[in-house]
Amino acid sequence: MKWLRPLLWAVLALFCIGIAVMVPRALDAYKTLDTERNATPTPTADTQSMFYVTVDPNNTPEPTPLVLKRGMENDAVKKMQQALKDLGYYEGAVDGQFGSGTAEAVTLFQSQHGLTADGLAGSDTLSLLYSSNAEKYVPTPTPTVTPSVIRKGEHSDRVTAVQERLQELRYYTGAIDGQFGGGTEEAVRLFQRQNGLDVDGIIGSLTLTAMMDENAAGIVITPTPDPATLPVLVNRDNPLDASFVPDNLVLLRNVLPSSLVYVKGSEIEGDPTAADALGRMFRAAANDGVTNWQISSGYRSYAYQKKLFDDSVDEFMAGGSTYASAVSSTRLTVADPGTSEHQLGLAFDITVPDTAIFKGTEQQIWLYENCWEFGFIIRYQEDKEDITGYLAEDWHIRYTGLPHSLTMRNRDWSLEEYIEAMEP
Repeated sequence: MKWLRPLLWAVLALFCIGIAVMVPRALDAYKTLDTERNATPTPTADTQSMFYVTVDPNNTPEPTPLVLKRGMENDAVKKMQQALKDLGYYEGAVDGQFGSGTAEAVTLFQSQHGLTADGLAGSDTLSLLYSSNAEKYVPTPTPTVTPSVIRKGEHSDRVTAVQERLQELRYYTGAIDGQFGGGTEEAVRLFQRQNGLDVDGIIGSLTLTAMMDENAAGIVITPTPDPATLPVLVNRDNPLDASFVPDNLVLLRNVLPSSLVYVKGSEIEGDPTAADALGRMFRAAANDGVTNWQISSGYRSYAYQKKLFDDSVDEFMAGGSTYASAVSSTRLTVADPGTSEHQLGLAFDITVPDTAIFKGTEQQIWLYENCWEFGFIIRYQEDKEDITGYLAEDWHIRYTGLPHSLTMRNRDWSLEEYIEAMEP
């Protein structure tokens, strides 16, 4: 065992040598660590910043809403497509692919429901789509193109085409100038009257279609009255049927120059032969220095006659008259419906503008002396009331044509007396 003691002393000596070497190195490392610790401060917690980033488990934010848009492909799109299809907005395949057809359907849905029509299906769009308030698709009707009417005053190529067509059918004899004037209006009115259309002188779709039809009927010319034929007598004993309407009435404003006579109503009509005679008569009066004429009435339909008669009866009754008395009083100045010569389109009321009383004016005196020369008679004269059944009316003239008017003037006959004397 003697050999063991030297070995232990050797190990102890080595241990001491190790300690002597390691201690100075450890001291140097500690000094370095202490120096670095003093140079870099240890960070401390910022409690204010931690307040903002800490999640409150009782206040969890809502997730960002899903927006379905072009390019997506999922079950949400498929669900939306089916809902749009059920409501009639979508006609494509329910395949979950958000393409142009789906976007168009979304836009239609949004437009019909007052949403922003951007084709993007956000929460507002989807919520409404899946709710009971979603409405079925209502297609917007496709507007039909209605051709604009052609009326008096227009100057265009289409008026030219109308004039050419009316000339082919012999309704129009004026110039082909594209100007829709009085002559063109009268040709249109005549076409309408002879073809069972509303007579307004305006070319709407019905009139234009009938006019341009290849089978459109040409004019039917009314024969010129035979001078040997007696004038038509219309009175209480010889009424006209309620359905009687002259064939070829014209608007007097279209055929009588405003420089010669003022036609008080824009819709006053008359027989064209009588209207022509009026024009010649007023030109003769102007040559004699008598102007300022007014036509206050012309053709009257049966319905209008009835209105005038009933209004007069009502006025008398409002003043205290009985019905029978009111009818009797009315019949002195207003013809029973169907018994007025105005229904022939041959009778006219001639007055002076802004003048209440016609009798005694220079126009009334000239008319009484000269109207006979142009085929007119003063229909209801003084001292003839018992024969005509009406009080005298200086303003009421009737066209009978020549030579009838001259014979009645020369013999001082009323129309009733003339017919009775001339009939076989």
